[in-house]
Amino acid sequence: MDFKKLGNILLVGGALVLAAAFVWWFSFFSSIMNEVAKVPGGRGDISVFDALSCLYSNSVFCGLISGAARLAGKTAYEPMVFWFGLAALIAGILVRVTAKPSDAK
Repeated sequence: MDFKKLGNILLVGGALVLAAAFVWWFSFFSSIMNEVAKVPGGRGDISVFDALSCLYSNSVFCGLISGAARLAGKTAYEPMVFWFGLAALIAGILVRVTAKPSDAK
């Protein structure tokens, strides 16, 4: 088995999953923050980056937002996708670094 190739697949796959997680997080929370800004008496200066910790965690704030979004019929962002992508990326890097070069035949 060519471990360098496996490392490349894990590395690229992890990077793609991380990018997809970021896009999903940004899309989900930007729509939520836009709705919150429209509420009378709400904070108008709220930004999607106020929910940056929701990219990698499911804190009380993030869980509340996700739960309310699910009740409204929206597909809520799931931080586990970020962690799967990061794990694959790190595993790919480790496999690439530790793999011995394959002999050319």
